Amino acid sequence: MTIRKPPFFVAPEALATITSGNERSGNPASMLARSDAIGLTWRSNGNSNLWARGTFASGSRGIDFCAIVSANAQSGTTVRLRLGSSQAQVDGSAPYDSGAIALIDPAITRSDGLYHSHLEIGSVQTATWWRIDIGGHSGDFEAAMLVLGKRVTAARFYNRDYQFGGDDLGTMAFNRWGVPDSAPGIKLRTIDFTLDWETEANFEANWRPLIESVGTTGVIFSCFDPEPTINRQARTYMGRFAKAVGARGRPKPGIMGQDFQIESFI
Repeated sequence: MTIRKPPFFVAPEALATITSGNERSGNPASMLARSDAIGLTWRSNGNSNLWARGTFASGSRGIDFCAIVSANAQSGTTVRLRLGSSQAQVDGSAPYDSGAIALIDPAITRSDGLYHSHLEIGSVQTATWWRIDIGGHSGDFEAAMLVLGKRVTAARFYNRDYQFGGDDLGTMAFNRWGVPDSAPGIKLRTIDFTLDWETEANFEANWRPLIESVGTTGVIFSCFDPEPTINRQARTYMGRFAKAVGARGRPKPGIMGQDFQIESFI
């Protein structure tokens, strides 16, 4: 059995001209493009005509990854992804068609009832248009984001001193009598890890374009452990690099090390 080499990263492509077959006025499908706003969602009115389609804002793009983030998926909910060069193709017979695939593994449960699901496409597909169709769902369907892009994958495993954690954005202070003064805030999940065996060639071809385009204010999707186990939900992150990612030389020529720190809003 092939052992995966986590993690991978995806910078979401900007999505445009989004339309849908079923949406509420306050929750249009255009919200799927708001990768910086977890609270803005696409929500349907019932389960008929559950599709959304659109273009890439920058024209034709190379795509090998799709994720639907924070969806109220059920055990029978499916998604079908089509990619093509025209609306007619994605509405009909598209060059790439995933077919209907399950959005979640029924063995995975979350207390909030929301799921992050992703599809890794075997080869890069060049597309201008995209379309997703949701099937097998009962009641209203709701999802926060659609991530379409190209994966950047680590060449080697991460170092063993990785750390899962959290960042509480609320505040609490005590006065001299021990009375708390607190202000609530969101609690972000975090992960810190190092990739110490990246080749210079892989860095220049993949990592440099990614980290220079994302910086510390762009949104990044990452799966630290992409194996399809019960841990994959908890090890999926979407947020920002909390500190700028650099690359340091190592004693072995042509090998570089990179430190990553992600603050996730999912």
